[in-house]
Amino acid sequence: MRKITVQVQDDHLGVLSRAKPITAIGELIWNALDAEASEVRVDFEENQLGGEETVRVRDNGHGLDYDYALVVFQNLGGSWKREGERTGQLRRALHGRYGKGRFRAFSLGNHVEWATTFRSNGCCRHYRIQGKAATLGEFELSDPEIASGGTEALTGLTVKIADLASNIGQLRGLKALQEITDIFAPYLRQYPGVGIVYDGIPLDPANAEEHRADYDLGELVLPGGDRIQAALTIVEWTMPGKRGLMLCDENGFALHTVRPKLHVRGFSYTAYVKSAHISAMENEGLLQLEGMAPDVAVLLDAARTAVRKHFAQREIDRGHDIVDQWQELGIYPYTAPPANVDEARERQIFNIYATHLGQHAALAKSSFANKRLMLRLIQELVHAKPTGVARILDDLVSFPAEKEQQVLGLLEE
Repeated sequence: MRKITVQVQDDHLGVLSRAKPITAIGELIWNALDAEASEVRVDFEENQLGGEETVRVRDNGHGLDYDYALVVFQNLGGSWKREGERTGQLRRALHGRYGKGRFRAFSLGNHVEWATTFRSNGCCRHYRIQGKAATLGEFELSDPEIASGGTEALTGLTVKIADLASNIGQLRGLKALQEITDIFAPYLRQYPGVGIVYDGIPLDPANAEEHRADYDLGELVLPGGDRIQAALTIVEWTMPGKRGLMLCDENGFALHTVRPKLHVRGFSYTAYVKSAHISAMENEGLLQLEGMAPDVAVLLDAARTAVRKHFAQREIDRGHDIVDQWQELGIYPYTAPPANVDEARERQIFNIYATHLGQHAALAKSSFANKRLMLRLIQELVHAKPTGVARILDDLVSFPAEKEQQVLGLLEE
């Protein structure tokens, strides 16, 4: 048994150990992926009362070499990952480079144990590392032993966290599953041979995605005069829920989640802002400041502008799809082409109102006859008093102000 003391100030370790639960569990998964694991499992073991007792993160990666553990657990920031951008054998993109992940685990519980099996000189060896939040920065390493199975033993690492924090419940349920999917969706799309099973459910971002679009934000000029490149990926999800923006490095690895300030009715989405400059800001601790950090504000402004344009076009596309569907069903109230400009304008206004209502569950799930009746009523209302329809819809299903402005603009023409 050996004891290791981290060569860094205790207050700095304390900051690292106070991460949000979803951030901490994400770091442990990233560590497994950086060790070239093809499968990572996150399991929650319950006590007799149904409460969470332990959290386990298991992987089938290369494990942690004993001699290397003596170095990395003693020196914060001494990670081998800083030496390259890719993993050693499979050449996957790397996430962590500064050795912070292991300390994030203490935000989940007061006792953390790493049990690992690694291959050395043709033989597999096993050992454990233990740490406690009460003595943060001190770790105990067991002596390495020949692993059960010898040369046939499976390598990997299991992190077991016990004496859990009171907020550990945030890691379970639909919201937590959505957040984990948000974080790892780009990686799983890039490496389809990798699997993550979270609380018994395999993450499958491809089936969870409804639509995906990539944009080049071009060259952005920062307040200090520097110029950076940035890109944006918008993923629309099949599951409803408020999502938001994620600030990522150039490979799409999520480094910080921005509180959503741009909600789009009828869409559940995550926008991934990607730039090498985001990695630099994360190392300086600027991402958490969000809009208060000038460089971050520039990226967020550019991303939100692109998100607005994206969903404005998606609204138009979705409206066209709904109209096409009504026409195929024979319930679209206009059958002949417009005879003049006024009829064409009336039809445009009708489409704005009707397609908005068509995306509402009340109409989308109603019967064929009810849909036909509703569309005819909207047609008559638009013909008689087009501005009055906006007030009715706003009272019933909340009609967006920007769409009302579209209607007023058509009427002013």
